[in-house]
Amino acid sequence: MAQVQRRSYGSRTTKNESTRSTIYKNLIADIYADKILSHLDVGFEKNLFLASLRNLSDHGNPVRFNNFAYCMREIISIILAKYSNDDDIKNCSWYEEPSDTEVTRVQRVTYAICGGMDVEYVKNSILEIEEYEEDIFSETLSSFNKKYRELNKFTHVRSPKHFDISDIKCEELSKAVLKLTSDIVSLIDECRREIQWKIDEQISDTVIDASVQTTMDGLDILSTHGMVDYIYLDEYSVKDITSQSIEVVGSGTAYCILEWGSGSDMRKGDGASIETDFPYSFKAHVSLSNLDDIVIPENHMDIDNSSWLE
Repeated sequence: MAQVQRRSYGSRTTKNESTRSTIYKNLIADIYADKILSHLDVGFEKNLFLASLRNLSDHGNPVRFNNFAYCMREIISIILAKYSNDDDIKNCSWYEEPSDTEVTRVQRVTYAICGGMDVEYVKNSILEIEEYEEDIFSETLSSFNKKYRELNKFTHVRSPKHFDISDIKCEELSKAVLKLTSDIVSLIDECRREIQWKIDEQISDTVIDASVQTTMDGLDILSTHGMVDYIYLDEYSVKDITSQSIEVVGSGTAYCILEWGSGSDMRKGDGASIETDFPYSFKAHVSLSNLDDIVIPENHMDIDNSSWLE
């Protein structure tokens, strides 16, 4: 009877699982992995990221590291797509159609940072960059391109340098790729936040003026006549910068006068009035080229009168 050689698959699987667990645990615990995950949605996006980490434990795959770098490059594209789609970018006044594609990476990054705002307007009027000062906008685009090229080179297999590498080298380079990916995303976020913060600073008084001048829904059902005496703006912030406008949301307290009865009733003493206050919220649209031009559309400023209707 022929003898069948018995192979110990169990021990090999345990070893691979152990190695997989070590590589995965080291990388998933990395601070840069956490920063990347914070930008990804539950489901496909997070699953893609985690699958790319697990792929690094596939010792039979000599291009496991290159595949990982490729996935990280795709994740950057996924994150950039959250800020816009191609139609948004094409609707911007600064958009110029490239010769070889519809939208370039630089155009995507520009939109992610400042939406449809003209770049020179952002530099001169929003960031107020003087001639001798560091240009954060240009520096961001330059650093993005440099880091993206560095990441991109890891996706190619044109020499043995990054092909079929050891576990130690694989983990070392993968950590470098995680940092590159995180740095690229952080560059965009930081420049975007700086611009939004500068806008917040410059529109404070205009937002208050627009709030006072806007009719508030919700007062008319409480009394014969309702008017806003004055408002207190608790908070506001730039929610988004689109191809059409800067979207600002905010909330505060409206101090109101409610009257019951006609003008004649009030003069005769048959009417009544009280002073009270309500929380309110609003959504405003600010011009991309003039921060003093703020519009709060009809039905975009609401009084919370729920306490009166309970």
